[in-house]
Amino acid sequence: MPGSRHCPTSYSLSESYAFTPDGKPAVLAVLVQRFSQGFEGRDRRFIAVTGQVR
Repeated sequence: MPGSRHCPTSYSLSESYAFTPDGKPAVLAVLVQRFSQGFEGRDRRFIAVTGQVR
């Protein structure tokens, strides 16, 4: 993991989306939640993961 993510305490899936353009392969976007301990309590950030389905 990159050092910029500090110390994550957990990860979980938040949402996922699929899109199928006419005549093209489907594409997916998944939002992953990353939790860590912040200055004022639990901190939640998101990581977007995208890809094309073949």
